[in-house]
Amino acid sequence: MPPTLHLLRHAQGYHSTSPEGHSLHDPHLTPHGFAQSATRRDAFPHHDSLELLLASPLRRALQTCQTTFSPAIETRQLKIIALPYAEEASADPCDTGSEIEVLQEEFGHGVDFDHVKHGWTRHEGDFEISPPALAARARKLRAWIRGRDEREIVLVSHGFFNHYITGDVNEKGEQTTGWWREAEWRTFEFVEGDDEGEAGLKETAGSVKRREEEEKAEGGSVEEKERAREKSGGKDKEDGNRKMFQYSPACLRMSLALCDHPRSLDLA
Repeated sequence: MPPTLHLLRHAQGYHSTSPEGHSLHDPHLTPHGFAQSATRRDAFPHHDSLELLLASPLRRALQTCQTTFSPAIETRQLKIIALPYAEEASADPCDTGSEIEVLQEEFGHGVDFDHVKHGWTRHEGDFEISPPALAARARKLRAWIRGRDEREIVLVSHGFFNHYITGDVNEKGEQTTGWWREAEWRTFEFVEGDDEGEAGLKETAGSVKRREEEEKAEGGSVEEKERAREKSGGKDKEDGNRKMFQYSPACLRMSLALCDHPRSLDLA
């Protein structure tokens, strides 16, 4: 039986705190990002049943995973496996990782970097950022997770690439569903009878209900809060930045963050 996948977007990183944030190389979580992760940790009810922790090797994803799933790490000594296939879907400096020696020194023995090879930071080959390459990377990642023996798995990835993981993009690479909130958690099952190479995912009914309740409690979805902010007088002030946001995934993340608070890899 295929595993259950708990998929998260990382919490707030420093790249989301200014319009120039996309120029920061592999940023850390902000203090607010650590607080978001702690809040998610306290609300997550499945720590005891987790069997595998996976994360993008970008710092903000690793730090989110370490903080959010610290109960499983501390009580059962689960290690985080860093997977380059889960990195973000752009070549901006903020979405470009650090070399393995740097990461090993920062994160120590709590993270398994066996899948992180020298050169993983170059956006070429499997790590190109064209829509076909991103879709192919997401398929390989899903298929690898589906083939694992563990029954309950966590993956911490990124707001845009999560759309590729869940299949919520069109052929042009345009997302077909709304943005993931910082530290958002959704639960998926693999589609039964689906082609093993596709390894499609379907969000569970319980996850959909929980997500809708969280959005309501937080004042609506990211898009709804953006519209409300514009109506309240922010449209003219942000108009110049919004033109820039249309073209940069990193700047889009910055715009949406304002609403919340005013490479090679062998997977065998």
